[in-house]
Amino acid sequence: MLRSRQIASWFANSTSMISSPVMPGSGEYLMKLSLRTPFRLNWAIMDTGSDLIWTMCRPCDPCFGKTQSMFDPLQSSTYKSQSCYVSSCMELDDHVCTSNQLCGFNYSYGDKSSIEEILASETLLFDNGAGTIELPGIVFCCVHNEGAPDNTLLEVPGLVGLGGGPLLLVNEIGSSIDMKFAYCLPPYSNENNSMGQLKLGKDAGFSDKEEVQETPMAP
Repeated sequence: MLRSRQIASWFANSTSMISSPVMPGSGEYLMKLSLRTPFRLNWAIMDTGSDLIWTMCRPCDPCFGKTQSMFDPLQSSTYKSQSCYVSSCMELDDHVCTSNQLCGFNYSYGDKSSIEEILASETLLFDNGAGTIELPGIVFCCVHNEGAPDNTLLEVPGLVGLGGGPLLLVNEIGSSIDMKFAYCLPPYSNENNSMGQLKLGKDAGFSDKEEVQETPMAP
């Protein structure tokens, strides 16, 4: 409840919205954010087929790719593990209680990649160009075992799900943004090194003056 009031207060007192640059990766599109205190920006996969936010966390065995970019919970002042008895854990299919009563579970993707995770909460930060935006208490997954990652996960340490699950970022802050977000993707060939953009907020959208091709979507 406190988290919801803090996020709602930010939107009520701001004329801005949350935004992130978007660029092509190796088979995926990437967005930029920070999931830690102190603040440090990283690229993450923007995945409309996933319902979770997750990042590789220390200790991780086995983990692949840019292990130097891994999130270290011990270095963050705002990290908090989630008990296996909280509602956010109970909403997850196949969750388990670890020996120290934390919320753990396995998650598999259609490409046969898999991850073993601990549920936690953390401050999520965006830099929209006008300043840093902090979203406290966002529930995410700390990955401590990564099996058969795809190529993009060899380049970036995490993923932001934009699917339809209860722990989707849009659902976590939904009441503050009228459940509204929009994104514009640059051409995947991206010969001009152009950037796209993800926007979250009541006024999320792209004006007619911007050169975009739109595709209507329905729930």
